[in-house]
Amino acid sequence: MSGNKPPDPSNPGGSKKSGVALQVKLPCAILDDVRTRHPELSTRRFFLRTANPRPIETPIRLIATLSDGKHCFRANAIVEKVHAAGEGPVRDSGMTLWLARMDDPGRELVAWMGGQPPPLLKQPAAPEAAVLAPPAPPPPPPKKPAQASDTLPPPKSARPAPKPPAPPPTPHAAAPATVAKTIVEDHVEVMLDDAEVTPARPPATASAPPQPTAPAAPTSPIAGANTSPGALPPPSNWSGESRRPAPPPLPRPTLAPGAAQTPSPQPVDESDELPSARPTKPSGAIIGIDLGTTNSCAAVVKDGKPFVIPSREGYNTIPSVVALSDKGKLMVGHPARSQLLINPRNTVYGAKRLIGRQFKSPVVTELLGRFSYEIVSGPRGEAAVKMGEQIFSLQKISSLVLAEVKDLAERWLGKEISRAVITVPAYYNDNQRQAVRAAGALAGLDVERIVNEPTAAAIAFAHGRALEQRVMVYDLGGGTFDTSVLELHGNLYEVISTGGDTFLGGVDFDRALVQDLLARFRRKHGIAFEGDRIALQRITDAAEHAKIALSERLTTQVNVPFVTMVGEKGYNLDTQVTRAELDKLTVELIDRTLRVCDDVLTNCGLKPDDIAEVLLVGGQSRMPLVRSKLREYFGKEPSKAVHPDEAVALGAAVLANSMQSGDIGGMVLVDVLPMSIGVGLPGGRFKKVVERNTSLPHKKAYSIWTSQDNQKTLEIPVFQGEAERAQQNEYLGTLVVPDIPPGIKGSVVFDIVFSVSPESILTVTAEERGTRRSVTATFSTQDSPEAVKRRLAGAAGAEPERLDAPEPPDGKGGWMSRLFGRKASG
Repeated sequence: MSGNKPPDPSNPGGSKKSGVALQVKLPCAILDDVRTRHPELSTRRFFLRTANPRPIETPIRLIATLSDGKHCFRANAIVEKVHAAGEGPVRDSGMTLWLARMDDPGRELVAWMGGQPPPLLKQPAAPEAAVLAPPAPPPPPPKKPAQASDTLPPPKSARPAPKPPAPPPTPHAAAPATVAKTIVEDHVEVMLDDAEVTPARPPATASAPPQPTAPAAPTSPIAGANTSPGALPPPSNWSGESRRPAPPPLPRPTLAPGAAQTPSPQPVDESDELPSARPTKPSGAIIGIDLGTTNSCAAVVKDGKPFVIPSREGYNTIPSVVALSDKGKLMVGHPARSQLLINPRNTVYGAKRLIGRQFKSPVVTELLGRFSYEIVSGPRGEAAVKMGEQIFSLQKISSLVLAEVKDLAERWLGKEISRAVITVPAYYNDNQRQAVRAAGALAGLDVERIVNEPTAAAIAFAHGRALEQRVMVYDLGGGTFDTSVLELHGNLYEVISTGGDTFLGGVDFDRALVQDLLARFRRKHGIAFEGDRIALQRITDAAEHAKIALSERLTTQVNVPFVTMVGEKGYNLDTQVTRAELDKLTVELIDRTLRVCDDVLTNCGLKPDDIAEVLLVGGQSRMPLVRSKLREYFGKEPSKAVHPDEAVALGAAVLANSMQSGDIGGMVLVDVLPMSIGVGLPGGRFKKVVERNTSLPHKKAYSIWTSQDNQKTLEIPVFQGEAERAQQNEYLGTLVVPDIPPGIKGSVVFDIVFSVSPESILTVTAEERGTRRSVTATFSTQDSPEAVKRRLAGAAGAEPERLDAPEPPDGKGGWMSRLFGRKASG
């Protein structure tokens, strides 16, 4: 890090600033604990409690580890504010650090917490572990730690005097900072080492390797530094002007974290200049992005008309595929799709089905054997993928696709893009929507809004037409099915009912045909397919091409040579498939979509005859059987007024343009909650708080009393779905209210507020009456649905609380049953 303020009078050289290297061991076993204790991370800040804080704008190099020594994040920071003991909500003295740059794990943590992550930190040393895999433990402290005091003499082995510049070492030769002091306080271990940071360097040329940071003589260390849980003032309390510039665009990753380094156009190590102005609210063009299961694309409004931005290859969409080559290079889009046939193990597709889901959830368990790549558990218990020796979160995979789309838009528009409206399936739950927003942040995008795909398609259909009618959008894409009923009144787009199936799409049609082709192969040759991944991917690819061809013709030939080898003989798959045969294989899948349509209509009290137009969206909707089934169900021909592949992106662009223009008389969008949200009750029951198809935004509050004397913690498990049993619904997390003031049973009252945004994103707040202390939705999503189920069931052998049990004489039952006893607002 280098300074850009006037020379420090205390520094005779005037060309360097003294900085500090910190290694902090957090009292947190899991990332959910970090999220709870340091909510300020979502604003790119980190609070440290210390008796002797550093002056404002002191550079800090920070390495934070979890309590078991696993890596949490690494960052370059500066001291933004110094806190005196008892100042405002801060009980102890300390300092707030502004995180100028972070490594990939840190950026994912900030994005997961709902913040905009800082630019990527260049790593001067050997790459740390994978984005989600724990790295090697930090350097051990000295055998005989120094005593905690305000001053510390320099170590015996003082650093030598500076020598003439030498050739820069290789990245792997860079040594970690030497530990100068260890302080143990409140089970928090902080190791400090004072370091001096090099001044700003001129941009490195292609032939000149970057210079490493040079060490300097130690200065006096900080005494008593420590993390302070929840001690950061709220963002609204930040005072004083800062001199930070808006962060530069995030670099597009080209290497897997921890993979072997290959030449890159960007330097491996880059000194981070001190920010000089607080980032302002993003401005500039807003693009619409359709983040699809199979393909993705972006659109923008130009001269009043929405356009889809073409890819480098001239297509209007790019494959939503990410691959890791044998040389450790990450590929996205069309180059990545070419890896499906030769490197299926390290090629990720269909990530949209998995993003935002827990690894142990039933839906992910069902999908484990369906993909050629490996699905593993991430550090928060979420589903992640493994390519090579690296583990990537699904947010990271999706962010690479979004970064590619963003880059294409910038090239086409000739200017920087940092804002977007991103579409998601209407039936996405809260976790999935939050994950998509985090993916956008990791890609360097300020996600202005998350909008449902059917709603975006309806906007594209009605834009500029001043329609007064009721339409249904039938969106059958590559991996998901959604349908919504909308009432169009000029510029008002009101969703009145929605539904869908996030595990029904074109890939399921492909799979049905693949199973039939393998059965034909077995009947013809008398041998079973051995299950080779590359051969299976070739058969899948052939099945997809055959399915597409049968939308235009009645018969097609499928020819896949060398499907398997028996001895020295190779066997081919060569057969003819007719449209009638494909229809027979997939008719049940289409019937599933019609059952969803019927359910959506029933929920809003409508019949098929009440729908004026049926809009077909999604590539799979081109199938002739889909159109004939819909014609039979609705009694009218489905509309072809929108492009199946582009309508969603075009509608997102129209909405983005309306938001950007700020026209008061512009578009008004009213959406609904796709799935009910509620809490788990003792005995495993599910109680809905906000019903499905409730108009958004919406807020609902209830009151809860403590159920035990001197109760210390309140836990409210939150689920989303329509099943009567809590564990059959999607587990969103647990609202945890710690440090409840002591008192007798029922003496402490909390108002629990469920607030759903226009994007269907949930915020839960618990506010204690009297003190007005509040805790906002810190979801402990590390818990598995099985763990929540055990807690709801009560202790072993205990009788679960009966929901129909009569109220006791005092009128106060258990706190879970009382959750809905007094409604505060609706």
